[in-house]
Amino acid sequence: MKNYLVLINCTRLVFRRYNQIILITLLLWPVLLSYLLYPDTFVFSWNEGRGGFLIATVLILVEILGSRPVIRGPKTRLLIALGILISLYFLSLPFGSSNFLSSIGRSAGVLISESWMSMWDYTILATYFLITLALIFGKREWITIGGAATLFLIGYATILLLDSLFPYDTLGIFQFLVPTYLNFNVGILETINHILNPETEFTSQTFGNTLVLYSPDGPFVMKVYWPSAGVHSIIIFSFVLFAFLLKSSIPWNRILIYLFLGILLTGVVNIMRIMLLSLYAIDPNSDLPSWEQFHSVIGEIIFIPWVLLYLVFVIFIEKRYHRVKGKTSACDNICPGKDR
Repeated sequence: MKNYLVLINCTRLVFRRYNQIILITLLLWPVLLSYLLYPDTFVFSWNEGRGGFLIATVLILVEILGSRPVIRGPKTRLLIALGILISLYFLSLPFGSSNFLSSIGRSAGVLISESWMSMWDYTILATYFLITLALIFGKREWITIGGAATLFLIGYATILLLDSLFPYDTLGIFQFLVPTYLNFNVGILETINHILNPETEFTSQTFGNTLVLYSPDGPFVMKVYWPSAGVHSIIIFSFVLFAFLLKSSIPWNRILIYLFLGILLTGVVNIMRIMLLSLYAIDPNSDLPSWEQFHSVIGEIIFIPWVLLYLVFVIFIEKRYHRVKGKTSACDNICPGKDR
């Protein structure tokens, strides 16, 4: 009897792993296909390339490996059909569909074609993730299982759409935050300079959304718009953080508190990112090409570990909260007995 139960448990484990592998293969097939077709596009550069696909890949792997998908019957045929459709999208880009999407953008008054074209890639992949996960896990459960990767892609596509229609400083609600970030940056840089090199003549100034860094090698001028200021990263990773919080059993009031605190702290992390870019710009050993390369990857290098670190912080706080609450409940149960 014992051996029979062990055999059943092993069979269930193999079946679950088998379904996980199938689901991961289905979800990541478009990423793999686009990499095989266009490997040069997998770069971490805002509004250019598919580097964000790699972040979505990491997120979906983390999420699916802890799930229990069941793939059978009509769902299998639907999933195969979806895989074929999204494959046709990526395969057809060099054969006219890219020009067709570009013409739609021109008709809609798009100002930055790169953001517009990248937006379609992320929109298509996000839609594919959403439909696939909803078919397997249900219309309500999918967001608690694969929501982080899907919301990341949706957020990325939304920001790219806004950037294509309202580029540079035309989107006032986001551009309004840029001078505040730059002023914080100037204050931090001046403080660091006076502490480390009190005799140097390094200064920095802001003029609206323009940051000027003065050093012995000459001025370095940065004109900063809302995507470059990291506003898009704050919004996108807030979506990801929200999706991970939904996976927990934390009550809604505390989820909103953690989310609001996370957004505020992400803003602080973004200030650190701008400061690192400024310090790199005034480094005598750096040049413009290397600074641009650093600028294209520093956001992901900082924000992904930050989200994971914040989630660890939330888990730690929740464990402490339940431990203290458990002790309080035990005391409440014991103390009345003593009085009697």
